[in-house]
Parts: sequence; structure tokens; C-alpha cells
Amino acid sequence: MFYVTGFLTMLASIFARDIVIYFKPFVIVALSLLYLTNTEKKNYFVLVSLLLLLVCEILFLRDYLQNFAIIHVLLSVHYALNIGLLWKSLQLIKIRLKKIFTLQLLISMALIVYVLFSVAKLILPKVNDHFFALTMLVFFFSLFIGVCYYIYLNSKTVVSYSLMVAASCFLIVNILAALNRLYISIEVFPIINNLLQVFGQFFLVKFFIEQHKLVPNEEDFF
Repeated sequence: MFYVTGFLTMLASIFARDIVIYFKPFVIVALSLLYLTNTEKKNYFVLVSLLLLLVCEILFLRDYLQNFAIIHVLLSVHYALNIGLLWKSLQLIKIRLKKIFTLQLLISMALIVYVLFSVAKLILPKVNDHFFALTMLVFFFSLFIGVCYYIYLNSKTVVSYSLMVAASCFLIVNILAALNRLYISIEVFPIINNLLQVFGQFFLVKFFIEQHKLVPNEEDFF
């Protein structure tokens, strides 16, 4: 079901961008069913997170600029909720300062934060009245990406690859969406966004399904 709805979303984004809004609920329903039918210990906050994303997608497609503040606040809640859902993995892997302040993680996060703030600076003139909402999203999204990368770098299993793919997809989606609507409009951006949004959310749900299989990596690295 996921692959069918994902394919339909892609077609809608290419040939009829105005009706893609009607395909998003099917994607969310498919992902919700995927989670519910494949998880033994269900956490219904995963479904709440998907619902928040659906609301944001609908508001974004209707009028991004007019709904800018509420979209960014809801997305901030969405990413904060996902950070909470990842707490189980953080407890398993254990948060250690010597593993936070590593070369890989510091360089990766420095580059990501730099790119996010650069994009925020580009679009700020058009949304200057919503500075707080924009800053809030950049903070929670950066934190979410940091948590994802930390789990990925400190896990031995292939399970964390799903989290890495999801985080990378969301990073590209958030950057391209903002640039396309508020800075420079390019036809291919919405196509890339819709595809990566579907795949990113799929891999995040996949990670939540397999989260219990994580094995911490006790080895130190530089």
C-alpha cells in the first residue's frame, strides 16, 4: 500500500501539483497502518507525529506564507515529539560527552547548522514578522538531526541506517521547501520534496518499528 500511494504522490507532484494535497492523507494512512501492523509495542505518539505532519503539509500546500507561523510551530512540535520518541534509543546507546564531542559529529552538526542558518537568513526578509517561529523550528530541527546522527554513529546495527536516511531526507526537504516558496522557484524542487518527504517519513517509521533491535557501539572513535 505504501508503494502505491507513494507512486501516486509522485505522479501528482509531477503532473498535477495542485491535487497532491489529496494524496498526502493516503500516504499518512499507509504509514500509520505500516506501523500498527508491524509493531509489537505500539507508541501512539508516532501516529500523533504523523498527524501533525499531515496538518503541516496541508497548510503548506494551501498557502505557505500566510500559514508560515503555525506551520513552523507545528513542525517544531513534530520534531520535538520525534526526539521524545527517540529517547528509548538514546537510553539504550547512552549519552556520553566523549561521544558527543567527536570529530564526526561536531563537523557534521557544524555544517548542518551553518546551512540551516544560511537558508533562514535568505528567507528572513520575507517572514520577518515570524522570526520566533523560524528560530524555533531551526532549533528543534537541528536538535532532531543531532540526535539522529548520534544514534547512527553509536549503533552497530543496520537499523540506524533508516534513521540516517530519514534525517538526510528531511534536511533536504526543509531547505528546498523554504527556498522554493520564498527565495527562488524551480520546477523540480516540488517533485524532489514530495519524493523525499514520503521516503524520509517511511524510513523514520521503519526505524520506530525496528528500534528495539539497536545494539550500542561501545568502541570510541575520533
